[in-house]
Amino acid sequence: MDLVNIKHEGGLCFSVNVRDHRFLVDMAKDEGGSDKGVSPAELLVAALGSCVGAHIARYCQTANIPHKGMELNLTFQAVKEGNRLRISSIVGDISLPQDIGPRSKAILRAGKNCIIRNTLAQGPEIDLEL
Repeated sequence: MDLVNIKHEGGLCFSVNVRDHRFLVDMAKDEGGSDKGVSPAELLVAALGSCVGAHIARYCQTANIPHKGMELNLTFQAVKEGNRLRISSIVGDISLPQDIGPRSKAILRAGKNCIIRNTLAQGPEIDLEL
């Protein structure tokens, strides 16, 4: 796997570097950030939606199902448990350019097979060192 390098840029803003790509992650102004990029929670939900979308697009390509212009809209809710905040639910709505009828179950199965969804469903082991 590729190295993901994260560098503090000031305040609550971080630059993320992966391969030849760079983007900013920051908190919203009402959360103490400067809103120079998406928040970490938004990035997690975006990663999920992008992963689901890629799996659906791959299935549609192999099954010759029109999917150009497909859109995924995801919303999420957070819950505070004690002093910890976590995402408690994510709801996604997938729109394809035309009705796909009986293929909808297969398309949903393809989307549910993405690495991000599978990881969130089981929860990874996370080890941090200083």
